[in-house]
Amino acid sequence: MPWDVNIMEDGNRQVFGIHIGTTNYREAQLILRQYGKTAIFTEDNKEPSVEAYFNSINLGGLSGKLVLNLSVDEQQINELLADSLDARVQPSGAHLYTLNSSEKLINSTVSGLTYIPSIKLDADKIRYRFGEPSSITNDEENPSTEIWNYIDLGLIIRLTPKEKTILQYSEK
Repeated sequence: MPWDVNIMEDGNRQVFGIHIGTTNYREAQLILRQYGKTAIFTEDNKEPSVEAYFNSINLGGLSGKLVLNLSVDEQQINELLADSLDARVQPSGAHLYTLNSSEKLINSTVSGLTYIPSIKLDADKIRYRFGEPSSITNDEENPSTEIWNYIDLGLIIRLTPKEKTILQYSEK
């Protein structure tokens, strides 16, 4: 479950059986029993990000979407971009490059994890499962979005009215 977060000896977190900062993409696929779709996102003035996306996944009886952020060096990103299938501009202005193959990413370490449960978690459910957050702020770009920060868990929860809850787990 998304609230079953273990702090590992190296200070990183383990959620859904994935040890952030240690588990590689191949191991994550075995844990999840699924293969994700891989892509690179580029945006002006930001570092490119490599992601593995699982559109529908059932974890402990709770279904949702899952995105793994993968650690990939700049040279490998450039090689992957050169071999990508296509590029699409996203509503945010970022470019999404669909990768031809994820084979080159199998040894890449999971550096972060985003989980979007199919059910909306409200403030009461979040407090019940995770406890009181270290802080709650409003997103500067979307003031109706609350950002709940759980520093000890390496977790940020984004609550936006009438949208699905987003849980983002990061490396220490």
